Amino acid sequence: MLNRAGFCRLCGLIFLALSATTAARADTLLQVNSQVGQGANDFVRWSQLGSDATLLGASFGAPSVGLLPVTVTLVGANSVVSVVCVASPCSWTGSGLTAADSLLWTSDAGNSGNGPVTLAFTTPITGAGAMIQANAPGQFTAQIQAFNGATLLGAFTVLSDANGDATYVGIQDQTGANITKVVFSLTGCGPLDLSSCTDFAIDTVNLNVGPAIAFLNTHALAFGVQPIGATSAPGSAALLNTGGAFMPISSIATSGANSGDFSASPSSCANPLPPAAVCLLSVTFKPTGPGPRKSSISISDNAAGSPQTVVLTGVGAAASLSPTTLPFASQTVNTSSAAQTITLTNKGTVTMNLWQIAILGANAGDFSLSPPSTCGSTLGTGGNCTVSVTFKPTAIGARTASVLFSNDGGGSPQAVTLTGTGI
Repeated sequence: MLNRAGFCRLCGLIFLALSATTAARADTLLQVNSQVGQGANDFVRWSQLGSDATLLGASFGAPSVGLLPVTVTLVGANSVVSVVCVASPCSWTGSGLTAADSLLWTSDAGNSGNGPVTLAFTTPITGAGAMIQANAPGQFTAQIQAFNGATLLGAFTVLSDANGDATYVGIQDQTGANITKVVFSLTGCGPLDLSSCTDFAIDTVNLNVGPAIAFLNTHALAFGVQPIGATSAPGSAALLNTGGAFMPISSIATSGANSGDFSASPSSCANPLPPAAVCLLSVTFKPTGPGPRKSSISISDNAAGSPQTVVLTGVGAAASLSPTTLPFASQTVNTSSAAQTITLTNKGTVTMNLWQIAILGANAGDFSLSPPSTCGSTLGTGGNCTVSVTFKPTAIGARTASVLFSNDGGGSPQAVTLTGTGI
């Protein structure tokens, strides 16, 4: 067994050289160049076949973790299970593979190999891929082919780095679960290879199995009180595809009595949505009227339970305050500050009744409303009025309170936070 010098875990991909055969079907096949990109939801693990150096036949069963029946076929017998060093015992030392992983090594009793490796599935899958490495040092080219029965759907190749570090080769079918067989092989290998590129190892095979499954990270977004005509800070919702197939999204729309008050836009959303991928939605609330407002986002796709729904709520407030916080400078205890002004504006389309303006809070007695005030019992559409506030601390230290504006404009009462420090 050739000892490949050096070991480190490879997290990213090396240089890629893409080569796709002409598909024999109308399927849209994609190359996958990393384990993360594969988004696998099932796996074929070689450790199930035995410990390090376990001899294998030319054909054997290797069911997936999810119990999908898988038949593995090689050119001949005497390939082995090989454990990546650092582990004990181990027989494969090579850069780019995870220590203690069990590999399928296509060695044979001589100096040749038993590659290619064919995995056949009783139930069609959407995708497959694995880390692969040639036994001989030097640059190599790995290939994955996907078949439906005897029909070649397509193939991709990946060129390793000059050292021959392990690289990932994978494939996915966007149109659905059409793959009944995949073949891993080398189409090129280093000058020291004596096997005609048939001696290599593959790590755990990552599979995309089953239909698309839609999962929402939230089913409700509440925006609270927002002045009429003002856009809220964005809220977010995420749609995840936790299944094994691609998930086409046919529409993302808001609906309901106040749908015009909410806006939803995809900020990162591939369509169709690949397995393990996330569609991020950015949602804002801009009320057009006072009081409670409600809508929902409906996401239509091919997953069970479609459309997926997120309920949207908020409260429109005709009363708009400026500023919303009123800080006072440090003030000597028992002396009054200069007055500061708060402006109340009616953003609504009808006259707003003003019920009460009051100061409440932990240190309400340190703040007071002082003349002049132009706010009466009503405030017309588009109109504004002002109130003045002074600060007279009764003790040393931080002092806080709030001015509350009670009205019939929705979202009442509105508050302005008051802060100051007694010295």
